[in-house]
Amino acid sequence: MPPVDEADIVFYYAPKTRAFRTLWLLEEMGEPYRIEHVDFARGHHKRPEFLKLNPMGKLPTVVDRGIPIAETGAIFVYLADRYSRGTLAPDLDDSRRADYLRWLFFGAGVMEPAYGQKFFKWEVPSRQVAWGSFDDMLHVLTEAVSSREWLAGRFSAADIYVASSLRYGMLFGIIPTEGPLADYVGRWNARPASQRAAEIDQRYMPRERT
Repeated sequence: MPPVDEADIVFYYAPKTRAFRTLWLLEEMGEPYRIEHVDFARGHHKRPEFLKLNPMGKLPTVVDRGIPIAETGAIFVYLADRYSRGTLAPDLDDSRRADYLRWLFFGAGVMEPAYGQKFFKWEVPSRQVAWGSFDDMLHVLTEAVSSREWLAGRFSAADIYVASSLRYGMLFGIIPTEGPLADYVGRWNARPASQRAAEIDQRYMPRERT
């Protein structure tokens, strides 16, 4: 569902940011949502009214019926459970729930810092950091998507988080553009909600450059 003028869910967004993951989640959910554009160049993210919602001054940030939610992993768990449990989030008594949560937090707790290690050439002992190493992350994820179509047995919010992170890595040349990971991202790209999210992202680009 494209963004609307009035909705219970307010999504603070800027194009070409990590907030794209949440945009795609919202499109998969199909619930009405309203976009508030955040212009970094004009310092919108450091205004007092925004810092009350997210003291880090970061995106994504979502307000649902007056309740602010920050941090992508928390946003995904909150929205998927509230609006899409049984589809984008397995039910609490579903045996796939454990795998779903594992991969969702793998995206936030392993992939994100492992990317930082690769980008910034951090020299850290793998046994002393929670994410292990970039190579460990890549191996584990490649093995996972080689043996299944979706990480938790069926498509879920965990796939939105992980696949969008992989696509980001491909754009910057640290994730292979061929093989199991690329095939997995291709399945993600083929979903209509992914394509709608990409179109919405492009729609906001001219405003971001002003």
